Amino acid sequence: MPGPKRIPFHPGGYPLLRIALLYAAGITVGRALAPDPPQVALNVTGAGKSILLRDPGNMPVWSLASWDIPADPKLVTGVFLSALTLGVLFCLFIPLLSSRLAALHSLRFLHSLRLLGIPLVYLACITGFGVMQSYRFHAPQTTAASGMQAMQSAQAMPSAQKPQSVQKMQSAQKSQSAQKPPPALHEQHSVSGPIMRYLPLASEELLLQHFDPDMMVFCGMVLADRATRSGNRMMTVLVDSVQIDGLPTWRRPFRTEILVRSDSLQGAAGYRLHFSGDLQPLPRPRNPHQFDYASFLSRRDIHSQVFVSGILFFDPAGDPPFWIRQQIRIRTALNRLFSDENSGLARAIILGDRSDLDPGLRTGFSRAGLAHLMAVSGMHVGFILMPVWFVLPWFRRTPALRVAGLALGGSLLLCYAGVTGFSVSVSRASLMAFFMMLARLFHKPGTSMNILGAAALLLLVHDPMMLFDIGFQLSFLAVIIILTTLPGTRYMLPPAHRYRKTGALFQFVMVSVLVQGGLYPLLIHYFNEFSIAGPLSNTLAVPFVQFMFLWTFLCLAIGLFLPDMAALANIPGDLILTGLTVYVARIGAHPASWIEGTLPGSWLYGVWFFGTALLAGLRIPALRFKMAAGLLFCLVMLQSVQLHGQLRRPVLDVVFFDVGQGDAVLLKTPGGYHYLYDTGIWSPGFDSAERTIIPELKAMGIRRLDGVILSHPHADHIGGIVSLMHHMPIDTIYQSPAPHDTRLYHRYMELASRLNIPVRLLSTGQMITTDPAMPMLVLAPSDGIRASDPNNQSVVLMVLHGGTRLLLTGDAEEEAEEYLVEQFGPFLRVDLLKVGHHASRTSSTAPFLDKVRAPEAVASLGLRNRYQHPHTEATRRLLDAGTFTRFTSLEGAVIYRSDGEGYTNVPW
Repeated sequence: MPGPKRIPFHPGGYPLLRIALLYAAGITVGRALAPDPPQVALNVTGAGKSILLRDPGNMPVWSLASWDIPADPKLVTGVFLSALTLGVLFCLFIPLLSSRLAALHSLRFLHSLRLLGIPLVYLACITGFGVMQSYRFHAPQTTAASGMQAMQSAQAMPSAQKPQSVQKMQSAQKSQSAQKPPPALHEQHSVSGPIMRYLPLASEELLLQHFDPDMMVFCGMVLADRATRSGNRMMTVLVDSVQIDGLPTWRRPFRTEILVRSDSLQGAAGYRLHFSGDLQPLPRPRNPHQFDYASFLSRRDIHSQVFVSGILFFDPAGDPPFWIRQQIRIRTALNRLFSDENSGLARAIILGDRSDLDPGLRTGFSRAGLAHLMAVSGMHVGFILMPVWFVLPWFRRTPALRVAGLALGGSLLLCYAGVTGFSVSVSRASLMAFFMMLARLFHKPGTSMNILGAAALLLLVHDPMMLFDIGFQLSFLAVIIILTTLPGTRYMLPPAHRYRKTGALFQFVMVSVLVQGGLYPLLIHYFNEFSIAGPLSNTLAVPFVQFMFLWTFLCLAIGLFLPDMAALANIPGDLILTGLTVYVARIGAHPASWIEGTLPGSWLYGVWFFGTALLAGLRIPALRFKMAAGLLFCLVMLQSVQLHGQLRRPVLDVVFFDVGQGDAVLLKTPGGYHYLYDTGIWSPGFDSAERTIIPELKAMGIRRLDGVILSHPHADHIGGIVSLMHHMPIDTIYQSPAPHDTRLYHRYMELASRLNIPVRLLSTGQMITTDPAMPMLVLAPSDGIRASDPNNQSVVLMVLHGGTRLLLTGDAEEEAEEYLVEQFGPFLRVDLLKVGHHASRTSSTAPFLDKVRAPEAVASLGLRNRYQHPHTEATRRLLDAGTFTRFTSLEGAVIYRSDGEGYTNVPW
């Protein structure tokens, strides 16, 4: 029978989902209010093979955990409990007062106040608990450290009994007490003298970064490993001890990620390793739209990385944790069932293990709309639970059988979640399946939305920071979209087809359409890509993948007794993966299967929310009009924000990308043009354009470049030009006439000719006037410069915008600066300077800086470069000239904005 055309709206439904949403809101507020981890300044000075560490109080320390965090969690707890108590008393007092004085017509408002007060306190309780949990997980924890006690006990020893390293540390401390204060932060790169370090109190093992790597031997168990783009191995290791030459052994376990520069330890999960290496804190994002890998690992309790210099010992017969052992067994069995070409994809689909999956294939799955097949989710869990689900009615006969059935299904879910690593998606699906099984066994009806809310609440109580995990957001939003919008889509069909096979096929296709469309804002926000081919790909591929999944588990069972027979029986599954790989390679490479984009504004999330709610409430009259009104309001606000952006005063944005030991500066002109001054570095295995520039440009919504200006033909300035020409239209290439004979130089010249990109040579006196509001004057190169090397023939540009000036100097050295001073004199005075030649000793001469008189400057360079940039003399000359210099090696990308009256730094 067809269902009703109109259904009533019950706003009080789904209590567990409402609680989960309020709790998530509290976590968000708590994270915003929680203080950042405090930073402690340490003076670090080498003393032979030992390292002297002093806090601001001049006390030798081993662990950073002895400092207090700036805000006391007890105070937050006390304030919250006090507010909660007052709210409860208020709710109890109002009903009592209203019942006593109900006869007074003037006090009838008390009844309304009571009805309003109870939901408010309910909201405050749940949200406040979320705030507390978020604060507790976000704020750094302080505990007494055994290392600190060991250092203090070593200080109390007689001198003859002290280890030699401790004696050196104490003698170095005495000698340092009479020295002058550490140099300014601009001289932080100096190789000699004390260095000021600013360390966040995030994890105690970060203190180990100050010891000589040759002094330390790390001992631990490999929990997981994966391949990197360069063919090396990245492993997650649980370190249980660190042996330090001449000092007590570090006994506080911690998780870390290690990089092994070889592929010899493939499949090393479960190995016990002894290795030496350099421990470093996690890399923070170096550019505005770069993925925050540090936060990603921090949510997994990993706060450091070790660059391995040598594997001293490894034992394959270690004693890994239980779930690690089971994962190794399942992976080994899958490798026997599938061919070498398909084993990595099989592990990705069945276990969610993408460690050895080719990056190109992974990108193809994403662009074909099939990335969810490699994220273990409800489909996988449903197949695992299928044998128990069909026999559940038999378990409902007696209470004992009900408990046995629940235990059996729960055990299956736990085992599968364990071998897949307890990922967010499988945890969500397993919890939902468990609650649905519980409801069916004990005749407790419950809606899917309530079950989803219960799963989300349990996961967030366990780890509040999971809310900010991409997998958590995508997984739960996809299920919410399906549950809310899919039921109404059946009524889009004529009644004759709603309950036939055509209706089932229509809903199968609509699942992919609704999920892809519903997740559009998040996919664009995180990945700047959106798959158009997703609905078609899922319709064609998912049935075959479902068959392969079930068939593989049947072959795994056969493999327990007849391994050779299982491999032969699994030929159909292997053929399915071969066909899937070919399909993904063709569809993912087709330009029409996916689009790139950026969010036009935060109001798009409102459009997404009300649009989804309107689709879900088409048959709910009480909800339909409200959602349509909200959708219209968000659309108007989105258009208003875009119109305001077009009407505001034009500005010039200058982005100094962090590309390591190279240059790349983006100019976003007031007229909407985009110029790139230099393209970063190139080396075997690294391309600045592919790693940094192209992703950043796409994230900014830049799809073409009006010009690329190459200052001179060295690889640290033209390194990314070939990749840029392959991935982005370029109107014109401007470059120095200095000749160069390298393979990279000839490659991009030949490619420019083949793509019909004009190459224009620049010299003194020329101008680039594509945007009349921002002319660019060419001050160099010139025949008058006495040095002919490429550095001194760099293209030097003066960018004019209103009353402001920007000077881009490339790698100009002393000879080029002398020419500029002689030819232009006071005309060189600017508001912002790009420091020449990465702040080397041969650039930024005193006469040049005296004419420039820039209040602010930016130097682009790598943190640990073999040229020892920035040079102490150059930084000292910049300080003496009164120029405040920002270093990309310290700050990452640097952004300045000019309104025509001055330059202001834009934090990101």
